[in-house]
Amino acid sequence: MKILPEKEEFLQNTIRNAIAVNPLVSIRRMQEIVEYNTGRSISDKYTSKLMHKIRRRAVIQSDRKQMNERLAEIRERFRVITDDLFRTIYWNPDFLKQYGLVHPSYKERLAAMKLLAQLDLALFHAELDAGMFENRQTAIADMLQQGVLPNELREQVVGVFRTWKLMPTNRDCDERHICT
Repeated sequence: MKILPEKEEFLQNTIRNAIAVNPLVSIRRMQEIVEYNTGRSISDKYTSKLMHKIRRRAVIQSDRKQMNERLAEIRERFRVITDDLFRTIYWNPDFLKQYGLVHPSYKERLAAMKLLAQLDLALFHAELDAGMFENRQTAIADMLQQGVLPNELREQVVGVFRTWKLMPTNRDCDERHICT
């Protein structure tokens, strides 16, 4: 029996959510979860096929994405969450009409502040781990010192550095420094 693409997409989302909660979920347990969410049972072979397809797609997507793209997605998600948290922290009566947000208690406001700080810190650590704050000049200088670049490319980079006045022009440096 052919399954409509919309229904298969719904099944894949259900399975994706279950895998996100428990990556080691068994096929039998996945069948139970799908049956609970859809009201219909599906075969173990089809469940296994969908689980394999979802895991393969996740690997392919993560391989294709660059670090900056992933961080941009995370920043965008954090922006949406941050907006909601700011509405809780800095509540005003207009939010009741616009968003249906009732006046938060002091405890809820403190919890929102704490969560906002944790999100900012988590994003900062992710960017730090990804090397977003590395000083490119020192990284290139280190590569030049170690002799990683070919001589022709090294000369071009040194010329650019001198043109941009990023390095001294004196020629009395010893062999270990980048100036030549």
